[in-house]
Amino acid sequence: MRYRARVVAVVLALLTVGGLGCGTSQDAPSDPAATIRHEAEQLKARARALQRRIEAHRRARLEARRERIAARRAAHRAHVRAQRRAARRAAREAAAVQAQSSCDPNYSGACLDPSASDYDCAGGSGDGPEYTGPVQVVGSDPYGLDSDGDGYACE
Repeated sequence: MRYRARVVAVVLALLTVGGLGCGTSQDAPSDPAATIRHEAEQLKARARALQRRIEAHRRARLEARRERIAARRAAHRAHVRAQRRAARRAAREAAAVQAQSSCDPNYSGACLDPSASDYDCAGGSGDGPEYTGPVQVVGSDPYGLDSDGDGYACE
């Protein structure tokens, strides 16, 4: 809207200054009032052309702004997706670490609960309360599962 006001101000200033040639004397009417009307029409045409250029420039700026906003939104969405993938990966890794830490580190091949009071071999003569299948003893044998001391228990 401020462009239109500038254009009108320029047109009025040019009209009041006068002496603006629009062509040869043959193009302009001989009547002074007709000459002023002719020059005013020429100025109006120039003003319309200028207004069209201003509007085209404004539309181009708006389109460029929309494209920048769309690019920022796309980058933000990609960033959020990457953060979510990283969070899911970290959760899986944490669950794996937690699963490993909740097993007795002295045995491999099965996860024995380190807080259990006793383990016995499944199918054996032990009274439990927990039972396990074949496991390898990789540290000490707190539950006494490896009776022959070869490193393999409940075989």
